Amino acid sequence: MKNFKKFFRVYRVWVKMVWLYHLEYRFNAILNSFGSVFWLLGTLFIYRLIFSQVRVLAGWRWEDLLVLYGIYNFWWGMMSVFGIGGLRIAEHIRNGSLDRVLLWPGSGLFYAAMKFEPELLLHSFSGLLIFFLSFKAGGVILTVPHIFLFLVVLLNAFILIFFAAVIFGCTAFWFTENSEVVHFFWVWETLAQYPSEFFKPLKFLSFAVYTVIPVVFIAALPAEVILGKINWNLIAGAFLATFIFGLLARAMWRAGLKRHTGVSI
Repeated sequence: MKNFKKFFRVYRVWVKMVWLYHLEYRFNAILNSFGSVFWLLGTLFIYRLIFSQVRVLAGWRWEDLLVLYGIYNFWWGMMSVFGIGGLRIAEHIRNGSLDRVLLWPGSGLFYAAMKFEPELLLHSFSGLLIFFLSFKAGGVILTVPHIFLFLVVLLNAFILIFFAAVIFGCTAFWFTENSEVVHFFWVWETLAQYPSEFFKPLKFLSFAVYTVIPVVFIAALPAEVILGKINWNLIAGAFLATFIFGLLARAMWRAGLKRHTGVSI
């Protein structure tokens, strides 16, 4: 608990410094924020065009998909602001700053993975707004147990993606230029915006999104929970996937440090 408080204080000070840095370029920050929201609305418009031709797609109504889309964009925004700092490990390795980070007191992984991108907060809030508006459109009735379970599985999704980002970022210990690996990470996470039923026609892909790349646990599972489609096997699988990814992230970080021969700058 003491270490957690120390890390939180360090992170709070660091966030303040990053915020002040972004305020120096306010116009650019505003453009980035609204550009992300326009992308969100553009994709939503395409989905609406699709559902103007069909009433139900793979068992999902337009109103149900709004819930999923809102959750995904809230999650994506918050993930991009805070949660994928593990990808920064590759930057530290390439520019030599990892040596300096490892000298800081406390967890080197914590400092190497610190991230804060305030421009994408607006994207996250837009996703949250779509999420709440979808309740009225779909006639969703919320109960305390559903809300609690939803928050638990959503928190698990953030932890899962943090571990995944660490795994992808640590590949730079072996492949210094790992931009293609990081690109695969972004392709991987975009699959999270679709219901799991969309992947069933392709058996190998359906298997992959539950095991190798468990994207269904990121947004689709929380959406199903809030819609009352609770599958305890999937919820257990989500926690198991996070546990396994956590072990892999820790193992790769430790193995990578043994290989690290960077020069401080």
